[in-house]
Amino acid sequence: MSSKTPYEIRLEVLQMAKEMMDKEYETAVSRYWDMVDKATEANKTFMEKMPDMYRPDQVMKKAMELYGFVNNKS
Repeated sequence: MSSKTPYEIRLEVLQMAKEMMDKEYETAVSRYWDMVDKATEANKTFMEKMPDMYRPDQVMKKAMELYGFVNNKS
């Protein structure tokens, strides 16, 4: 079993955070379009807006949250 360098661990955590954010965004967009379809079918108007795509700083924040357990020595 080979141990990973701190850079490899950070890269994996960053990739994991991005994948999580991608999934959250995809789910939010899917819900949005479901609402649009339902409102169109019911001929109603509503004031919802499409979810914003995440920003790089949000991915970094998520990665730092996930990386916290690596630094935790307990």
